[in-house]
Amino acid sequence: MILIIPISGTNVFAQTLYTEAYVGQLKDIEDSKYRASAVTIIRNENGELISLSKTEATRYLDNSILDNFLNSKPEYLIKQGKLNDKNVNLYNVKVEYSKQKCTEVVFDVPGFNDKCNWYHRVFSTILGVTDNEGIEHTVLRGLNHAEIIRSEYEVTIFWNIFTQD
Repeated sequence: MILIIPISGTNVFAQTLYTEAYVGQLKDIEDSKYRASAVTIIRNENGELISLSKTEATRYLDNSILDNFLNSKPEYLIKQGKLNDKNVNLYNVKVEYSKQKCTEVVFDVPGFNDKCNWYHRVFSTILGVTDNEGIEHTVLRGLNHAEIIRSEYEVTIFWNIFTQD
């Protein structure tokens, strides 16, 4: 859909694009017992704020691994209560990534043209966990967005996850 809005004799163009991104086994979170959002903070090598964004989770993995992960550390559970006769839990999970200046490998993707001066484009916010067998699972996925991560940037993501029984 293309929207044209005349403003003071000038046309402004906006375009929306719907794409069906690969989500694997992830289901629509709307009818699940979960609600989740993530706040992502990106700082450069000097600690200066580069970006702050909030993402709502739209997909989840319908698997007990998510509940097992949330209950794996008592400090994840922030608050418990009742809402409309249902048990509600609030979990907070902090994920940190510190990007090193130089990588060992130059990946064959745009942005990785130098081992010590690279960037990476991020298109979605996900929460991934590794099970006891070493298999990685994406358990929550946020809406698509765009962020640029450069060498030595620090990324901190705070996931707030509500569950109801």
